[in-house]
Amino acid sequence: MVPKVRLATAMALALVLTALTLVWGSGRSEAKSPVEIEFWHAMSRSRGELLESLVQRFNRANPDVVVKSRFVGSANPRLGNDYNALYGKILEHLARGTPPDISQVYENWTTQLVEINALTPMDQFLSGPDGMSQKDLNDFVPIFREANIFPTAQGNKLYTLPFNKSIYVLYYNRAIFRELGLAPPETWEDLRHAARTIKKAKGIPGLGFLPSVDIFGHYLYAHGGQFIQSDQAAFGGQRGIEDLKFWVDMVHTDGSAQPSTDAQDQFQKGQTGMYIETTSRIGGFQRAKDLDFGVVMLPRGTTRAYQFAGTNLAIFSQSTPEEQKAAWRFSKFLTSPEITTEWAIGTGYLPVRESAIRGRKYQDYIRANPQYSVGIEALKYATVQPRVSAWESIRGILDDAMFEALSRKYTSEDAIQKAVSLSNDLLSYLQGKR
Repeated sequence: MVPKVRLATAMALALVLTALTLVWGSGRSEAKSPVEIEFWHAMSRSRGELLESLVQRFNRANPDVVVKSRFVGSANPRLGNDYNALYGKILEHLARGTPPDISQVYENWTTQLVEINALTPMDQFLSGPDGMSQKDLNDFVPIFREANIFPTAQGNKLYTLPFNKSIYVLYYNRAIFRELGLAPPETWEDLRHAARTIKKAKGIPGLGFLPSVDIFGHYLYAHGGQFIQSDQAAFGGQRGIEDLKFWVDMVHTDGSAQPSTDAQDQFQKGQTGMYIETTSRIGGFQRAKDLDFGVVMLPRGTTRAYQFAGTNLAIFSQSTPEEQKAAWRFSKFLTSPEITTEWAIGTGYLPVRESAIRGRKYQDYIRANPQYSVGIEALKYATVQPRVSAWESIRGILDDAMFEALSRKYTSEDAIQKAVSLSNDLLSYLQGKR
């Protein structure tokens, strides 16, 4: 017979072991699921494919996180704007309470999103074991880093991180320039002269361009102007009239420039002598058959000041803390020196980290592809477009002004005055709503 004390002890031990087995078994069968986050972007075609491969690489290296990327683009691939489609979808889903966890955003979008508390600042994730050192922060290209810092009632905060960045440059057809003995233009008058010469000798437009607020801005910034100052439209007056008239005169007086939504394709086919766009188009032109092209910085005016383009990464505040932390890790991955180098080489965008630009891999790449060195050099003169919440609408107002003047619906003076008036009304209205 087993003694009662020993029996009781054995039964107690059995109960403890059974309880521990249940607990351990429960832990194994109910393992914590990976955190899923949704990433919205506007990268299509080969860029979208490369981005998706980076997403999958991150997922493999981080089994506790699953990033699901979603391309949000225009329904009209030829004439539509994927970024506009992305912005509209973000606003739509914010209204529904279902925004993404992380998305590409422009600086002026960020201003609007901060005003409605839709974003969580990246500052919140800088400290801790998964944070980012001051050395790493300082490694971001200064102008890109500054463009991602926004003023708040609590002081300046890093709200977003730079991702796909480029800067505007001038492309020119080297074969045509050699044939006509032309040098790449250094000033805006040089550009006008080259365009006239090409038109007269070759019978094709010397310059093709997509008429837009950005085209207007190139001349404006080069001559010391600004779009907005002290919450007022600053692109009017004689400087603004001269700016718009420059483009109108090239089109109608000289007949040497052609505004077109197909300007990129026309340059690629050798149907125009010059083209203004960002460095992100270099790769596409390299792949074009029979196109011998060069890249130089945009002409200077009274100064050098070049607009840069591209978006940043933002984390949305409606996501859970776990989702936000996962989005932060993904942001760090995409902006790391290794990945920004790979992204730049694969897409034509600029690296967003100084160490990536100086790194052997990228330096070897630009030695083999010297056109990309122009964008790096131009960064010394980079300027940020307005970050006020009204800027998205003002962009549209200035697009209209360009169209109205170039189509001769309005004179340059009337088109500018109308744009200034509408912009100031909008700025005043939004200031009153604060």
